[in-house]
Amino acid sequence: MNRSVYVGWGKKDKSGDRDENNTRLEDAVKLVEYIKSLIPTNRIIWCPFDTDDSSIVIALKREGYQVVNTHIDTGGDFFETEVECSCIISNPPFQNRTKIFKRLYSFNKPFIMLQPTQAFNNQAYVQMLIENNEHIGFLCPEERMRFISDGKLRPRDTAFYSFWHCYKIGIKGFMKL
Repeated sequence: MNRSVYVGWGKKDKSGDRDENNTRLEDAVKLVEYIKSLIPTNRIIWCPFDTDDSSIVIALKREGYQVVNTHIDTGGDFFETEVECSCIISNPPFQNRTKIFKRLYSFNKPFIMLQPTQAFNNQAYVQMLIENNEHIGFLCPEERMRFISDGKLRPRDTAFYSFWHCYKIGIKGFMKL
């Protein structure tokens, strides 16, 4: 298992909190409500950075999607695993973005990944956006998202704005979520 891409993922940050932030159920539900008209529920969705209790996994299953979820903590290394699926949806680690997105694009399958606006500071990420421009769209929440760390809602909003990076989903440009 190549754990090098996960260096820092799950480590404690300066405040002593774990640096793994999970999507809240209400945010996952908003995403799934939006994509229901774009992705039929008979499709298999791979959630490659998610445990069984992931809000994204729960929201998708509630709507009838077939979900296969994998997580590094349960032996599902994203860089060594490939799941037969129609679409990939997750909140990946924000670290090692370039390696993660290169692998995602290599599958040539529709995907939706949560990203912080700081992603636009990554030259390789921006280059991938340019190269795949005709298939990319963004779902933008109306306000900053809050996250769950170690099973608890973080006490305040994050210092950054997040968006859902969509590839081959049928979304063009920036859309309000």
